[in-house]
Amino acid sequence: MAELMEITLFQTYFNQKCVNRWNYVANGTPAAVTLSFALTSIMGFLPVSTTLGGGTVGGSLQSVQNADVHFNSVIARAVYIDDDFYDSPFLANTIGGATGGSSALSPTNAFGFFSSRVKQSIARGYKRFVGASEGTVESGGVISSAALTALEAVAGFMSDTLVYDDEGESLTFIPCIVQKEKYVVTESGKDAYRYYASQATQLTHTAQGIAWTAYEQIRTQVSRQYGRGQ
Repeated sequence: MAELMEITLFQTYFNQKCVNRWNYVANGTPAAVTLSFALTSIMGFLPVSTTLGGGTVGGSLQSVQNADVHFNSVIARAVYIDDDFYDSPFLANTIGGATGGSSALSPTNAFGFFSSRVKQSIARGYKRFVGASEGTVESGGVISSAALTALEAVAGFMSDTLVYDDEGESLTFIPCIVQKEKYVVTESGKDAYRYYASQATQLTHTAQGIAWTAYEQIRTQVSRQYGRGQ
């Protein structure tokens, strides 16, 4: 049975809290581990070293972020299975691995990514990662060719269907974009969004098999202005 997964990465950058979240659709029956542990491991976010695994989302992301980025913790969960979650801090001094020594840019400057669309009814997904340095950005905000090549590697890993070998059982994780249910918060009267109550319904509002592309120019993330951080 397909299971909707969510994994959230928490980082800080110049004391600004930075949160990024991915969704996957998992298939396969676990033998020795939970789906959430398997996803954390195959994405390279398992906190076994201060250097995240090569050839993974986590490792490729760490390699493009400067050393002022601190990896705080990761939380993975099967959205509709109450006891399937993995929540762990990273080891102390797990930081960005980009070298070069140039000055770090503001938290409002970010490496940006956008997803493809596979359903007309579901919009693209977007990602913003902090950790850019002056040396990675050229005139007009254009990202240098070397940095862009590294970002394209991140995009490739985020686009991959991931496979975890669990004692001979293959657990697959397909990247996706979810369209959440819109509702009105009773206390405030404001609109908000949440996962649908039924997984079967949510999966019909999920675009699977998306591909990510890196923007060629530096982006902005207004919610990460000093004093806000998100």
